[in-house]
Amino acid sequence: MSLLRGPLAAPPRTLVDVLRRTASDYPDEPALDNGAQVLTYGEFVDAAEEVAEELHAAGVGPGDKVGVRIRSGTTDLYVAIAGTLLAGAAYVPVDADDPDERARVVFGEADVAAVLSDDLELTVLRPKPPVADGTGPATTDDAWVIFTSGSTGAPKGVAVSHRSLAMLVPQVIPGPQGSPLPGLATQ
Repeated sequence: MSLLRGPLAAPPRTLVDVLRRTASDYPDEPALDNGAQVLTYGEFVDAAEEVAEELHAAGVGPGDKVGVRIRSGTTDLYVAIAGTLLAGAAYVPVDADDPDERARVVFGEADVAAVLSDDLELTVLRPKPPVADGTGPATTDDAWVIFTSGSTGAPKGVAVSHRSLAMLVPQVIPGPQGSPLPGLATQ
């Protein structure tokens, strides 16, 4: 009996690869549903690509970090995250209800280049020349930087690579009534 399951692992990929493939295979399937608004995978990727283009125009791209401070339960939160990833940058989340001081500390520690807030408003903190649209992030690039609560001192950030984040997504996602893929509930 072998306990090694490495051969069963998905091939190295990024969450961007997973999202693009899913949108290509299921463009008209619901992707996001917050109870008031539903976006199909096609609409979701189109909206995220608009955010990525805006980030690229502001000089944000691979190697950069983008603060995301958007109300939970909104489709904009997921569009901002996906747009940041499509731009090749890593997202740094801070809950919209957290004190402004926490946002300043976390975004400062992460050295974010820009911040996306409610209604996908972009605030550029470090203007740079526009970034040419690239092929997307590498599996080893940072995708997400999560910070501790700071209860024992200053919050500390931990970066998660695109490969590690994509490994959280199964290769085949079973859906309701046998459909291959469910949408993401944002409620």
